Amino acid sequence: DDWHSSTDVMRERARADERGADAGERAFEAWLSAHKVQLDGVALATFRRTGRGVCATRDLGIGEVVVRVPDDAVLTSETSCASAALEAMLGAESAESPRLNKEMLVIGVMCEMLRGSESKYAEYLRVVYDGVVRGHSVLSWDNDEAVLLEGTDAWRDAYENEDEELDLPTMTDEHWKCVVKPFFRANPALAHGRPMKELRELHYAATAAVAGYSFTLGDDEIQGMVPFWDMLNHAPPCDATVRLYHDEKTSTLQMITVREVKKGEEVFNTYGPLRNAELLRRYGFVLARNPHGGTTVSLEDVVEAALEAHPEVIDELPLRLAWLESRGIGDETLESRFFIHPTGRPSKEILIALRVLALTPEEMTTLIDTDFDDEEQLMILEGNDAQRTEQSYLVGASLQFLSMHAKERYNETMRESRLIIQMFAGVSPNDPAQEERYRAWCAAIVRMGEQRTLSKLGRWTYQPNRCEDSLLHAWPFPLSEEDEEDD
Repeated sequence: DDWHSSTDVMRERARADERGADAGERAFEAWLSAHKVQLDGVALATFRRTGRGVCATRDLGIGEVVVRVPDDAVLTSETSCASAALEAMLGAESAESPRLNKEMLVIGVMCEMLRGSESKYAEYLRVVYDGVVRGHSVLSWDNDEAVLLEGTDAWRDAYENEDEELDLPTMTDEHWKCVVKPFFRANPALAHGRPMKELRELHYAATAAVAGYSFTLGDDEIQGMVPFWDMLNHAPPCDATVRLYHDEKTSTLQMITVREVKKGEEVFNTYGPLRNAELLRRYGFVLARNPHGGTTVSLEDVVEAALEAHPEVIDELPLRLAWLESRGIGDETLESRFFIHPTGRPSKEILIALRVLALTPEEMTTLIDTDFDDEEQLMILEGNDAQRTEQSYLVGASLQFLSMHAKERYNETMRESRLIIQMFAGVSPNDPAQEERYRAWCAAIVRMGEQRTLSKLGRWTYQPNRCEDSLLHAWPFPLSEEDEEDD
């Protein structure tokens, strides 16, 4: 009894349990009409498994335009009441920072929420805020709930990662201190007399709203809240029932069906080929059978595994790390992340790093002197059969250590994660009384997926048909752009 996570489930009729919209949704529907948002064959509905979403009110064929949203109904930082203040304070910087562009929208949403019923977007934002309050954004998890995610990619990106390129929510407290708080101190009128404590709580809600409801629009990558578009729930790309399109002639954002949808079925958008760690961090839910999985490990994890398999390399570690950095693989902080496919197959970067760390000093000297355009030197680097056997053994042993130690980062074992998933199977995301159980289930789904990937990494290494080329295949590796410029 899974979520909308497989083709079979997707094709079943997801009948709405309730069609009676509450007062807020009725006001939102009136707001849509007043702002000339056109709905044809779709409406808001509440579903048992997915909560509030969009259902077909009639049979829909392929290629039908079922929603039209005028450009001027979209909420962006430029259309918000804070537009002038944001431009004066952050405009020049935001042009060079996609993250700051999103943070400007967060402030714009906050300012519109603070205006209450005077806001042009009041009825729309009430529905969005209600969705945030009822939802499961990691920003609303308490400490006991958040610790269930410790060790996962969701934990790292939500609470530890300082990468400005990441989608919200991440670095939330830092952006409150460095961007949002100074903004309201400089523009007290926009705070409408609210104390900083209330503004901080509202910042969490607005961040969750922008993370879960906004879209990146057009070639200019403008961040915007698109009314009704953002009410559709997610399905993997292969199972989505609509696509989104901007018609420049009519200045409308359109939703077009790409599959037939029967009356009463739920209509799904896709948020992209996202792993459960990303779905949970950004949107507050997971898919029990997500076709997109895998996990990441850091360069530090890779180096520690290599040192355990080949400890004598520590004397030349700085030299080898410098070579890897020159090829765009990691940096001196060792915080770069590398992907492991859900089948357990390590990324090319992991294999290259481990092989460089497995080379003898003589082989490392050859590597440094090698011009990869010279086939003879490349053959020297590849070595004889004995060298290749030794290198592949060390790479394989390092992958075994990597698999073993990476699994230690979680608070629960695979068995414990599996038991939690079984215990809380069928728990509803829409029942406030089951909130704690649902979040424990989500955390277990994320952990279990990553733990399985790391276990498969160990099995991938020593499959009977695994040949040396599988472990040593990554050569040659091209120069980085900086090296090419230097040459």
